[in-house]
Amino acid sequence: MNTNRVNAAAGVLHAAMQQGKSLPQSLAYGLEAAGLLQSPESAAELDRLSRLAESLHQRVDHQREGKARWRARAELAEARVTELEAERGAVVADRDAQIIAWLGKKAREYGTSNRESRDKAEAVGRMADKLSRGAVRRPHEDGYVSPLHQDHTISHDLPEVSGG
Repeated sequence: MNTNRVNAAAGVLHAAMQQGKSLPQSLAYGLEAAGLLQSPESAAELDRLSRLAESLHQRVDHQREGKARWRARAELAEARVTELEAERGAVVADRDAQIIAWLGKKAREYGTSNRESRDKAEAVGRMADKLSRGAVRRPHEDGYVSPLHQDHTISHDLPEVSGG
């Protein structure tokens, strides 16, 4: 119900009654003169269009709600990715610290008693230094995969060795 139209019709009827008109037909002429009457066909068309508009509004609202749900899911996923990346960074840092400590220990184990041991200790020490500065690039870090690289190192993937 449109309260503006009802109020307008009430105003027209009130004005007609003040003029002394009391017959329903006289009151209806007043409504028609004010442009407030419509044919049954146009009333049915207006009703159909109103229902269609309401249906479309509901569909739009449903779409907005769906987009909001997907947006919320995407934000949760992004937050989880951020958490996992931070966790991965911590794990990698811990792993690198362990490797650096182990390399340092190995360098000390080689000692300095002869030239070969000194060279090994120096090489291991340089590797530990490079790791600690982040100067060692991890495999596939830049997305490049060498054509010589092979991931399959399981024994059943290797050629058989004939004992002859």
